[in-house]
Amino acid sequence: MALHRDQALQPLSRQHHQGLMVSLLLTKGLKKNLATKPMRDFILQFWQDDLCKHFEVEEKTLKPLAKSYASLEPLITRMLLEHQQIVLIINRINNVARAEQLETIKAFADQLELHIRFEERELFEQIQLTLSEEDMSVLNLAFNTIAEKDFCERYDNKFWE
Repeated sequence: MALHRDQALQPLSRQHHQGLMVSLLLTKGLKKNLATKPMRDFILQFWQDDLCKHFEVEEKTLKPLAKSYASLEPLITRMLLEHQQIVLIINRINNVARAEQLETIKAFADQLELHIRFEERELFEQIQLTLSEEDMSVLNLAFNTIAEKDFCERYDNKFWE
């Protein structure tokens, strides 16, 4: 069953869709035993173009909510922790020896998918149940400027095809 997402959170959900596509395409590449360099470059470009900015917007906007809404505090703490875990994986991808790349790419694809599913199914659901109309309006203003991008379509090397 599709989750109904409040208008304020829809820009983030659309970005999450792109993240799920990245995870899926990496999983396809891993199943095909493709060379790690194209997948590594794909991840690093996704981080630079989209994911880093996505994390910044979420943290800047959602973190203050934990102070006002106790029910959101553990969920936002988990979001922040998972962001840190993904950044650590990206740092390993950027620096890891080739022999370890496949494991690290798989770890990134898996962690990204799990993180997005958590945000969509738990964090965003709780935000919608908890926040006042006024605070949802604040989120709407913060997120409505997020540009629509289709990272996977824009990316030149379609290693997954």
